[in-house]
Amino acid sequence: MPKRRKYARRGKLKLKLRKNTIYTIFGVGVVLSGIILALSFTGSGGSFIYVNDMLKYYFGGTSILLPALLVFFGLLFLRLKFFLARPHVSVGFLILVLSLATLFRSGFVGEYVFLRIAEVISGAGTYLVSLAGIFIGLFVFFDTSVDEIVRGIAVLRESIGRFIPKAFVSYFKKRNVPNLGNKPLTIRQGAFPAVANKDMTAAPKKDEFISEKLVSNTMSSGLIWEYPPLTLLNEGGEHKADRGDIKEIAGRIEKTLQSFGITAKVVEVNLGPAVTQYALEIALGTKVSKITSLANDLALATEAPTGQIRIEAPIPGRNLVGIEIPNRSLEVVSLRTMLGSDVMRKSKSKLTISMGLDVSGEPVVADVSKMPHVLIAGTTGSGKSVMINSIITSLLFRASPEEVKLILVDPKRVELTGYNGIPHLMVPVIVEVEKILSALKWAMNEMDRRYKT
Repeated sequence: MPKRRKYARRGKLKLKLRKNTIYTIFGVGVVLSGIILALSFTGSGGSFIYVNDMLKYYFGGTSILLPALLVFFGLLFLRLKFFLARPHVSVGFLILVLSLATLFRSGFVGEYVFLRIAEVISGAGTYLVSLAGIFIGLFVFFDTSVDEIVRGIAVLRESIGRFIPKAFVSYFKKRNVPNLGNKPLTIRQGAFPAVANKDMTAAPKKDEFISEKLVSNTMSSGLIWEYPPLTLLNEGGEHKADRGDIKEIAGRIEKTLQSFGITAKVVEVNLGPAVTQYALEIALGTKVSKITSLANDLALATEAPTGQIRIEAPIPGRNLVGIEIPNRSLEVVSLRTMLGSDVMRKSKSKLTISMGLDVSGEPVVADVSKMPHVLIAGTTGSGKSVMINSIITSLLFRASPEEVKLILVDPKRVELTGYNGIPHLMVPVIVEVEKILSALKWAMNEMDRRYKT
């Protein structure tokens, strides 16, 4: 008989997978679960609606973050070399979701965790712990620290302009400041150059000076006083101020303010003899204190000769901010120019004196009768003697000897001795100190005698 073949019994079927394969399958399943949970929020399908209701019941509003949480954990098991597949991403996002659910008491889980913590550290403490958990979750998620976040915000702020079209930014700038760029630059020279070009040899008209009805000590001798002509004075105006390139300096001011986030436009330039004033129109909502704090930066940008500028914020009576920059060289203002100005001619007081020109180049006059005591002080060479001589000369050109009387005291014997011999003096120029009191006493007696008569 032939022998029967013997067949070996097969063993049981065993499936042996590597550990990485198991992690991959589990990771894919978790990622797929997260995608399915995300689709449940679309509201399509009966099963999806049931799953979505369960998520909202347990986690409330924070349930919308659960799909992302499952995706992060799925990527973690896939062990991909990717930022979102790292362990700190999943753990940080889990802490963030739990902290948000506890803070807002979202769903059953958030309410339960909030009450359990509140039993230990009260409700206020639970809120603080939840807020701290949110920040900790963010720090773990991004694997960063506070200082790195601050630096990141600064870098993002600097580079945000690269992602925004320039046309879009300029459109909103034009909407915020509609008219600053459209106004032309106006340069004002002031009134004195036009006065200087007038015919100064013509004798002043009678109606240009005060009427004798307004003068207390009128002419009693019956004589006619002939006022000295302005031709006795030098015209001046030969030495003009060096102000530099006005338009270039105006552009520097605008660019400097723009670099500090201040939108401004130089709409007017006032040419003064010592300083040049640049009048700025600023955008609505800009704090004036921001401009005043930039005085040193503007002085550096405009190359101010003295290293300092003056900011007048605002210019009195106007909605403009004035930046006064010293001229590189001063302009000589003659007394003839001042006495021939319209402001001086139209003044009705015999005691009106010329003071000079302001920062806008406009003549400035004053009435001595309104300031019976005047102190003129300053350093050597600052113009004290010039001011005193300007006051005396202004009175001599506008008043007769019977309208104004002068008592001049000059202990230095170098300032006022040149006025000896003028008919306006009550006594010769006093140069000795011991005669001052006696002269003043005599003047008071003389005034008292005239008052009684």
